[in-house]
Amino acid sequence: MISSEMRRSCPKMKMDWNSRRKAVHAIVFAALVAALLPGCGGTGGPKPSAIAKGSSASQVPPISVMMIQFAAEPMKKDSPVIKQLETLTNTKLDITWVPATTYDDKVSATIASGNLPELMLLRRNKESAMLNAQLSGMFWDLSPYLKNYKNLSQLSPVAVTNASLNGKLYGIPRERPIARYGLIFRKDWLDHLGLPVPRTVDDIYKTAKAFTLSDPDQDGKNDTFGMQEEKSIESLKQIALFLGAPNAWGLKDGRITPDFLYPEFKSALDLLRQMTDEHLINADFAIAKKYSYFNQEKAGMYFSVIGDAITHPDLLKANPNAVIDVTQTFDGPQGERVRATTGYDSLLVIPKSSVKNEARLKQILTFLDQMAEQPVQDLIDWGMEGTDYTMAGGKPKKIPNTPGAGDLNMFRWDLFGTSMKGTRTPLEDKFDQLYAQNKSLSVMDLSASLLSDTNTEKGNELKTAISDAETKYIMGELNDQGWHAAVDKWRKDGGDKIIDEFTASYNQSKK
Repeated sequence: MISSEMRRSCPKMKMDWNSRRKAVHAIVFAALVAALLPGCGGTGGPKPSAIAKGSSASQVPPISVMMIQFAAEPMKKDSPVIKQLETLTNTKLDITWVPATTYDDKVSATIASGNLPELMLLRRNKESAMLNAQLSGMFWDLSPYLKNYKNLSQLSPVAVTNASLNGKLYGIPRERPIARYGLIFRKDWLDHLGLPVPRTVDDIYKTAKAFTLSDPDQDGKNDTFGMQEEKSIESLKQIALFLGAPNAWGLKDGRITPDFLYPEFKSALDLLRQMTDEHLINADFAIAKKYSYFNQEKAGMYFSVIGDAITHPDLLKANPNAVIDVTQTFDGPQGERVRATTGYDSLLVIPKSSVKNEARLKQILTFLDQMAEQPVQDLIDWGMEGTDYTMAGGKPKKIPNTPGAGDLNMFRWDLFGTSMKGTRTPLEDKFDQLYAQNKSLSVMDLSASLLSDTNTEKGNELKTAISDAETKYIMGELNDQGWHAAVDKWRKDGGDKIIDEFTASYNQSKK
């Protein structure tokens, strides 16, 4: 993607997608070469120079960081929370906050400039330009070092495997629960209609129909529908899985094959087309804002990560009698299955051009290792005592309308859960129970740890073409012939090569 900075500097430039991509890759590659020349040290690189073991924070330069900002305003350098983090970790930080809406463009521009911070968040790390940055050696391979750190050595093996490239780990993966996906629904609507929690794909359809036709909110109006969807079409991924398709990519006849080449995926596609035609799903899903209809009490359920169930305070404030619940397990031809995550979301990377020796690298790794210690976890989860929370009965209690640690939680990478436990809702306790008990039912995306040159070069473009075809088919704008033509085009335009290369990578990983 051409960064916003480059677009502004060349306003008259007109390029097609392939030209834009090649231009960015050329710029990034040139930056990589320049960045790597000054110091390409690995474990046998330059010896420590200025940073002595046991040095105080005042004797060591601040760690320069580029971090994503979700809050309306960036955290100030003199924020008490940042000062407390520095005290707890004996580290000085120089953080540049970049708004989430422009963060990825900023990362691309920063990589192209060669002027990198010492620590940065890298999102979409398996997509083209970011993948090339890692494979070109721009960041330290951290895999040889993790065993030497108390907490980093306990990183999730799934997260490490899926974040690695050719056995090398170019950043600390920010862990996520593996069994994270499921169905969020209005339990009070089910109760009003005397319906059980859905357990099969057929139940999903019947529940959506009842939510549409049987006045689940009991207001005497025909103003509800079954299931909210948006452009990612999460319901398609999960329903296809319940019917027997893989999670994105699976092993079929000895080959790593995408889900949309499985007949079960087409069955899920047909069901969603039927549900849209029957007005059980919002027809504007391609442009609908996530959760909007659910928040407005127009839709009764949606598929997502189950933790999203607690992101509806406005709904509960408007209707205190609303009851939101979650479920993950559905019976199907292959038994109960849950769509798995890759076990992580984004990487905390350390550029070689900025961190030129192991001594500085180890100082940064020590800082990251400390992020899993309880005092730091308490700070990130709760903020400052007396400002963001108070202690009551031995438990922390959040003070309303306080910022807490804000975007500092983006430094957190672990799932150890060692922080203080406040009063939790039954739903929050249920999340943890489901994450634990359904981990063994989770179906992984087998491509997550695999490499394909064609996928690196053309994967996003091809994926977009298939996603567009899915949307058009569900909306009735594409018939069976049109869908199969889109799949055939995907295969001819590079999809078959991706299958071959993923399969070769998979077979190599098994040796």
